[in-house]
Amino acid sequence: MGNEKKWVTGMKCVRMHLGEPDASGRRSPTAIPGSEFVLECDVVVVAIGTRANPLLTATCPELKLNKRGNIETDEDGMTSIPGIFAGGDIVRGAATVILAMGDGKRSARAIGEYLQRVPVGA
Repeated sequence: MGNEKKWVTGMKCVRMHLGEPDASGRRSPTAIPGSEFVLECDVVVVAIGTRANPLLTATCPELKLNKRGNIETDEDGMTSIPGIFAGGDIVRGAATVILAMGDGKRSARAIGEYLQRVPVGA
């Protein structure tokens, strides 16, 4: 929301609830009809990383993605491209920093092992 000077004066919101589980058992948020409201504010900071960067996925068509558009990895964090590792939100979706740090530690160990197996000059 905003006025003619394009300054933010509020943010239009809608209340949500968890819908029925899908085939995987995951319950997705669903809007509650008629629950819209305006939250008055001066500033809105959009800081959500909920999807893989489309530039990354468009330039690496061999990078396998799951149905949510996140990068698929094996248990060590290696992607469908040998030698390319990923972790954190781009793999698991929005999650905690602690989980992303764990992914980084796990992948760092796996990267070290991978590099020891790769012949020099390969």
